[in-house]
Amino acid sequence: MKTINYDNSGAYQEMARFYDTLMGSNKYPGWKDLIKDVLNKYSVKTGLCLDIACGTGNISRLVAELGFEVVGLDLSMEMIKIAKDKIPSGDFIKADIRDFNLPLRYQSKIDLVVCFYDSLNYLLTDRELLDTFKSVYRNIQAGSIFIFDMNPMDHILTAQKFKPRINEDKNFFSTFRFSGEGRFWILDMDFFVKNGNCFNHFKERHVERGYDQEDVLPLLKETGFKVLEVRTENKIYEDKQEHLSRLYFIVQK
Repeated sequence: MKTINYDNSGAYQEMARFYDTLMGSNKYPGWKDLIKDVLNKYSVKTGLCLDIACGTGNISRLVAELGFEVVGLDLSMEMIKIAKDKIPSGDFIKADIRDFNLPLRYQSKIDLVVCFYDSLNYLLTDRELLDTFKSVYRNIQAGSIFIFDMNPMDHILTAQKFKPRINEDKNFFSTFRFSGEGRFWILDMDFFVKNGNCFNHFKERHVERGYDQEDVLPLLKETGFKVLEVRTENKIYEDKQEHLSRLYFIVQK
């Protein structure tokens, strides 16, 4: 399998302050319903939730609204600052999800783990994904439920062909250019931020890898997780004639 030698650890630094404006909020009600359904179906008690790759805290806020105490992990300190403002009661920690150890007060006390918005697709090798699964597994208690989503290959192949996009706001505008090859999707972004009568410019590149069920299930099994179910979401965006799918894995320690 062809690989791309790229490190996403620098993603979402300067971009963090524009993340919520760019990403919108239309997906979150559906994700809240999904989480509620899983909690009811598997009788998950309201307790402590670990949100890995928590970003600006949108999913953390959803689970807090469902009655959970929240611990969030992210590699971007800029994203964590925003999350802390949204959920003052949460505990947000800068950490690499591929290799982390929670503070002792949380270890083996986690009831629910969540990871949404294709965060795990930023892990570009089987090894990185396996390391993340192992880090989650060793930090949670037996019986804990882990819900995460991933973009499968058909999503990645469609995204590689997206047309360039321009996003405009009163304080900035940005351009998105899409490319990729094989299993990998590349998003190159240019930001122009208003500063008086001129604009400051910065760039970010994000790379995702597509993962199908047959890629993920063996790694979960190797870690020790029990796969409860895998759900598939399919959406057709009529204005763009684009078909995008997303996988939701529900697993248990």
